[in-house]
Amino acid sequence: MNELRQNFLAESVKKLEQWPGILREEPDEAQRRELFRVVHTIKGGLQTFGFKNAARLAEEIENLLSERNLSAARRSLLVEGVRLLAAALDDAERHAPPAEFIDRLRDSAPAAAAREFFVTRIPPAVFRSFSKSEQKAALAAMRRGDAIFCLEVGFEPADFAAEYRELRKVLNEKGELIAALPSPKHAAARKVGFRIFLATRENPAALTGGLAGFAIDATPHDCADQLSHELFEMLSQIAAHGEEIGRRLEKDVGVTILANETNIPAATAAAVFDILLQLVRNAVAHAVDKRGRIEIRIFDEPAGLSLTVEDDGRGIDLEMVRARAVERNLIAPDAPPDDETMLGLIFAPGISTAPAATGISGRGVGLDAVKSRVERLNGKISVKSRINIGTKFEIFLPKS
Repeated sequence: MNELRQNFLAESVKKLEQWPGILREEPDEAQRRELFRVVHTIKGGLQTFGFKNAARLAEEIENLLSERNLSAARRSLLVEGVRLLAAALDDAERHAPPAEFIDRLRDSAPAAAAREFFVTRIPPAVFRSFSKSEQKAALAAMRRGDAIFCLEVGFEPADFAAEYRELRKVLNEKGELIAALPSPKHAAARKVGFRIFLATRENPAALTGGLAGFAIDATPHDCADQLSHELFEMLSQIAAHGEEIGRRLEKDVGVTILANETNIPAATAAAVFDILLQLVRNAVAHAVDKRGRIEIRIFDEPAGLSLTVEDDGRGIDLEMVRARAVERNLIAPDAPPDDETMLGLIFAPGISTAPAATGISGRGVGLDAVKSRVERLNGKISVKSRINIGTKFEIFLPKS
């Protein structure tokens, strides 16, 4: 672990060497994107190795790079920030970036919304089986830079209650227990099986050594902080677009993106971009009030590509959907108020819950176009919504 950390720090310093010189002039878009990627990757490593102050500095550099207007004053701050980050990396054990400079960086980009990218090796089907609170706990662990382990454990039925209680006690001392799911792995031996997900700062050897009294298989589901270049670029553009619409509508919108090691075929990449862009646009315009968060999940699975766009906004007003559907003669005025039917109608042409059409939304063409695009790819789309809780769109695009 020590050697891994030293290699990361040394390589990161080299990656930053050229940037103070480049930033003396206004960088072009490609240079901005490249520096953002470099700093973002460094931030993930700093979080993993527990260098919190340096990770905060990297995050504020990211936020400033997201600003459209990189004035001379802002570029000067970036130059100083990159140098301080390099100094912190060069002697990470003793050199912490000054808190007052981090505050100056933050103040120089007050409009920058929180944007987060995470890559996980937790299997998509398992992540979906987590409860909402468990999913949030997993994301929080990734945000902290914790390692996530999957522990397969089997108990004799007669001893199950006492041993499970003792195991939980040990695990809580080593980290945060994210979720405990039933597992069939030990069924053949007639044992009670569990798959336990643990977030921890301990390395694999220390973790398994501390669990020697239990029959456990520990598999790391470490969370990298780097996407493929093409996917990173696509998702960055989508997140930036959502944040820009939020600023135009005077809304504070943050975007969290969670993916696995995804390979999107070139033939469907443009469609995936359009689908996600429209759903994010729709969430910002319709769902988020003054402040909110949008989560995008994109998982490559054996049978196809799974996409999710979820917000924590006001939810879909089904009474308004019903009224608009009656206006357009899509349903009879006395049709039963079935929630599932009403939710399905939001994909109908011309249906919008916006009070008035604007340059951003309200003409009722967005979700209709999304559904058409999904169906042309032989995919399926569904929606779930709860008032004042939020809305979730789920899409599956088969590989065939």
